[in-house]
Amino acid sequence: MKVLKLFAFMAVCLLMAACGGNEASKVEEKVKSGAELTQADYTVMIDYCGKYAEEAQKIQDEINNLPDESKEMFNLEEKMAALSNSYPYTTTFLDKIANSSEEAVGTENAEKIKKYAPLEWFSAPAWAMAADNNNVVGFIEEMPSSDSTGVISQGSGVEVAK
Repeated sequence: MKVLKLFAFMAVCLLMAACGGNEASKVEEKVKSGAELTQADYTVMIDYCGKYAEEAQKIQDEINNLPDESKEMFNLEEKMAALSNSYPYTTTFLDKIANSSEEAVGTENAEKIKKYAPLEWFSAPAWAMAADNNNVVGFIEEMPSSDSTGVISQGSGVEVAK
């Protein structure tokens, strides 16, 4: 009886994966063709990339906790590569998400993006990353090589407040 339940569970999982992949492939075709995307399309992309980012973050956390020169590193890198192969649309979707406006994705999707933004393997737009602090209007991305006025002394990655 347990074997039957296991096979039934595996069949349901396979069916869910196949249906989800089909929807994602349709959205990828729309993105690549330059067609106008709906908020439902953004939902598919965000959910797809969010699941990938959550799984990748688990592996990344394991990698980050390993000592230097660990023999386990190779296994985790292989696991990360296998995960990437199982999510073939992430590059296309993350690029589109990272360059989207808050208005285009819609309120519900914007909240999802803000939820996933802290994850290392999710590329969120700038408007989603500064959302945690209402006083932050942006980040300094590059610093001049020299500052003859002495006004700017440091700053890469520093928040710019109102």
